[in-house]
Amino acid sequence: MKRATVFWFANIIGPLILVSYWRGVQAFDDPSVYWGEVPTSMQSLIVPWMFVAAAGYLLMMHRFFMAWTEEDVASLHWPWSSNDGRGVQRLMMLYAAFLLCSLVWIDLTRMYIEGPSTAGMIAIVAVLWTAGAASVGFAVLVWPARERLEGATLAVAGSVMLSIQCTWWDALYWVMNFGF
Repeated sequence: MKRATVFWFANIIGPLILVSYWRGVQAFDDPSVYWGEVPTSMQSLIVPWMFVAAAGYLLMMHRFFMAWTEEDVASLHWPWSSNDGRGVQRLMMLYAAFLLCSLVWIDLTRMYIEGPSTAGMIAIVAVLWTAGAASVGFAVLVWPARERLEGATLAVAGSVMLSIQCTWWDALYWVMNFGF
């Protein structure tokens, strides 16, 4: 697999996520229904973090697709393993988990709001936890390259910025406060 495959996958699915969010917001007269029982005071703290997360995502993308070579990305490996040249495949796995879960989250939530069910709740929690785990996974994947690849620390920082939103605010805080 080539890095360009991951690049195009991310750049096709990414805008589709934005379209799904727009469509989801349009589905209800009052889109604040997506906040569930999250207090307004917390919403005003969480929304700015969405922009921090987006900046972190862009930081990672810059490293993966513009700053590093194909060989640099292929050399990415988990901390518990050695370089086997399959870093692009690992990156694709993380992008697929993160982006595909992000793509279906708002539709699952809309369906749950329209007809609450245990299966719907489990699906929402599963996709949010998967997206959160993938956002952390980017940092775990890049961690061993900190001293070897220029700007690897920036990619780790970008992952942390993204994962604060996706793991803490979405998968944990929102789930606990949505009102399932």
